[in-house]
Amino acid sequence: MSVFPPSPALPEPVSQLQADFTLLDRGSGPRVEVSCQAASGSPPITYRLVERDEHIYMWQRPDDEQPANFSFPLTQLSHWFQCQAANNISFQCSAFTLVPPGQLPHGPIFLLAGVIFIAAMASWNLGWMMWIRLPATLQWSQLASGWGLLPHCLLV
Repeated sequence: MSVFPPSPALPEPVSQLQADFTLLDRGSGPRVEVSCQAASGSPPITYRLVERDEHIYMWQRPDDEQPANFSFPLTQLSHWFQCQAANNISFQCSAFTLVPPGQLPHGPIFLLAGVIFIAAMASWNLGWMMWIRLPATLQWSQLASGWGLLPHCLLV
């Protein structure tokens, strides 16, 4: 009777990314605290806090199964932020959050601009995908090794 060693666990993609934004005032002025954590995914997982213009505001690679915690002073200007998580297999993005929370403009102009933007992005993405295909030899680990090569999350 032969005994086989246990097979190694298969790498697990990043999934169920949760981003929590909290506004605090502890005497030194208002601050924003952001906690980002994927419910599952093989380590190491790198987290980024990204502005809507794709500027990387902060990034962390916490210990296994720990959230990334970001903290920064609140400014007078509103900014859209998104949490992104990636490991060697996949990436995931949270929805954008407006900091500080505020009222978006309502009405037909804003709705029309949103519809036009979505249509333009869909058209561009379809055209791009028809012309550019990743080589079969390019693996997710190669993509995740350089954040600049990762596909971008949708901005809508």
